[in-house]
Amino acid sequence: MKLVDILGIVNYGLVFFYGAFLSISIAGGGQSRRERILLLALSPIFLVPQTISWLTLGVETTKQLYPLLIHLPLLVLFVFVLKKPVGISLVSICTAYLCCQLPRCGDIAVTAVTKSELAGEIVYTIIIVPIFLLLERYFAPSARSAMAESPKSLLLFGGLPIIFYFFAYTTAIYSDLLYSGSEVVAETLPTVVGLFYMVYTTAYRQQLQRRTQAELLNSLMEGQLKQAETEMASLREAEAQAAAYQHDMRHHLAAIDGFLSEGKSRQAEEYIKQVQTDIEAITPRRFCENELVNLLCSSFFSKAERMRARLKVEAAVPGKLTISDTELCALLSNGLENALNAVSALEENSRWAELYCGIRLDKLLIEVKNPYAGQILFQDGVPAAVQPNHGHGCRSICTIVQARRGLCDFKAENGIFTLRVALPM
Repeated sequence: MKLVDILGIVNYGLVFFYGAFLSISIAGGGQSRRERILLLALSPIFLVPQTISWLTLGVETTKQLYPLLIHLPLLVLFVFVLKKPVGISLVSICTAYLCCQLPRCGDIAVTAVTKSELAGEIVYTIIIVPIFLLLERYFAPSARSAMAESPKSLLLFGGLPIIFYFFAYTTAIYSDLLYSGSEVVAETLPTVVGLFYMVYTTAYRQQLQRRTQAELLNSLMEGQLKQAETEMASLREAEAQAAAYQHDMRHHLAAIDGFLSEGKSRQAEEYIKQVQTDIEAITPRRFCENELVNLLCSSFFSKAERMRARLKVEAAVPGKLTISDTELCALLSNGLENALNAVSALEENSRWAELYCGIRLDKLLIEVKNPYAGQILFQDGVPAAVQPNHGHGCRSICTIVQARRGLCDFKAENGIFTLRVALPM
């Protein structure tokens, strides 16, 4: 047997390890020590049939049987042993097959220059390992991340490798159409690559826009939550001041007793009214068992009074909830603030808002109603901002609800705007 034939067999074994382990890395397998040992142990099972086919049936027949000898068993291994989805497994194998062209190009280029098949096989043997290490370190993680992002990303990423796989086998392995000089075949792959590039670029731009918008919403959400934490701290401080003021009531009673003892009943009456006003100004109203809901509703109740609006609150919320205080604060604050802002432009007798907040059927239900003037424009079911730097409140509500796998609904009918939120508890 000639040296070139021996190197050919060696390289055929190397390309198996190259493609198999690269496809495993792209699919996200081989991460644990147990998986790596298992894959190494199974390698002879793949190599033995391939070698037997090479020696008995020849190179060309082995190439034609390669999908049955290697690719199909790899697909079964990915799906049933490594527990990878069929789509990711298939795309990983086809992508690794596409990457096998890199060392093959080196072989063809050297053979064409030197007119020596042996030189080409030697170069193939030398470059295949460095190429694998580079792809395994830099390309495979990116490919794995792209496929796992969404079904659409998997389809976009896997489209070209799958098309190339079937094109190569139908035109170069199972037939000689690729080398027959047919203009149709010669133009097919460049056309497909061009179409894929155009579709991929368009889809990538749309996905980038959605990601940018999501990052903006997350940034706004973080700001909303920080603001909610500040408001909660201020409200709790006011509650602590009210408790301290009530605790000092004995001093107020002593002062009143002093006025009365000296016959200064008018001064005592004025002092009582002043104390009552001070206590009412800083004492949160009680609406339910939940401290945060009481503080928020009390704050917005006072705000509604200052703007000569009526806020009706019906709350039945327990002290403990699975939703965080900052998220609950952001939901209620945005809903009530939007409602009071909407009625501020109305006549005084039309300035009202209603809030219901309670637990039903193991769900936290929030409903805010208020009249409005003008027209409310909706975009994707959410009120759209008509002024710069507005509309963040509704988007923050949607972000929290989506993260909590809940439902939210915005509706404007007959001059009444209604916000409804349902969150599983």
